[in-house]
Amino acid sequence: MKALAAYIVSGRWQAVLFTTACGVLSFLLPWLGGMLNYLGAAVVALVTLHVGMIPGLQVLLIATTVTLLFYQLLGVHAVIGLLMVLLLWLPCWMAAAVLQHTRNLGQALRATTLFGVCLLLVVYVAYGDPAPWWLQQLQLVETTLKDAGVSFPDLAEPELQQQVAVLLTGVVLASLVLGVAASLLLARWWQSILVHPGAFREEFYALRLGYATGLVTLAVMVMARLTQGTFSEFSAQLAMILLVPYLLVGLAIIHSLLRKSSRGTGWLVAIYVLMAVLPQATLLLAAGGLMDTWIDIRRRLGKSGGESGQ
Repeated sequence: MKALAAYIVSGRWQAVLFTTACGVLSFLLPWLGGMLNYLGAAVVALVTLHVGMIPGLQVLLIATTVTLLFYQLLGVHAVIGLLMVLLLWLPCWMAAAVLQHTRNLGQALRATTLFGVCLLLVVYVAYGDPAPWWLQQLQLVETTLKDAGVSFPDLAEPELQQQVAVLLTGVVLASLVLGVAASLLLARWWQSILVHPGAFREEFYALRLGYATGLVTLAVMVMARLTQGTFSEFSAQLAMILLVPYLLVGLAIIHSLLRKSSRGTGWLVAIYVLMAVLPQATLLLAAGGLMDTWIDIRRRLGKSGGESGQ
């Protein structure tokens, strides 16, 4: 990975080539599309962090232009490539610019979250409540599956469809924010192994988001619980987005505590598998990250572990 990172930052055109390849291959290899798009975003972020904001923006613009031209040659609507840029590469460049300026990983993650919040506001202001549209899509999926001879009785429940529809916009945007954050963390790790090996690990293990962010997140969660109707649905989806960086804080806590206790990587693998299998585990981890705002889990448990070991 160090050799790859070194190649990317060795020159502008090397970075453009790699980013463009990610954009093009995401279309040619759709089963790898998501991963390749995140990788392209990480390249843009790495150049921004390691070289500067303007070189990073130049790589973004050139790679975007070439990728869109490729889509046009294949007869694919350029809007597909443009969405990839506007929803992933561009916000990752912006988050990297914040990190490069502030040298604060928490601040960069807050900027990433703000991007997701702004998108949610745009959806509601420009299109109104998106739940009816999602409900139509779910019904279309149900009909398609039924025509294909595949039956999911739970999916056919109107009440369940309605419950899912009112939250899907938040789920999609929270996933997008998580993808941008993951690309940024990859870029920061690449920069670390090039300049100061181990620096990213220490930054990540110490990740916290501050009291103000925690209070806002908690207030939105309370509003989602106490209100009704569209405002409650909007607040619930907003809370999903605001909890994304706290999921990363929760992971930082787990990594830090396992490192201090000298536990093996098997525990980490088990935790990530559990998150993939049980969405509730992800929510629990994000809740732990939010609670850390006030109780500083790493300091308390780390101190207890140190005292018991004496």
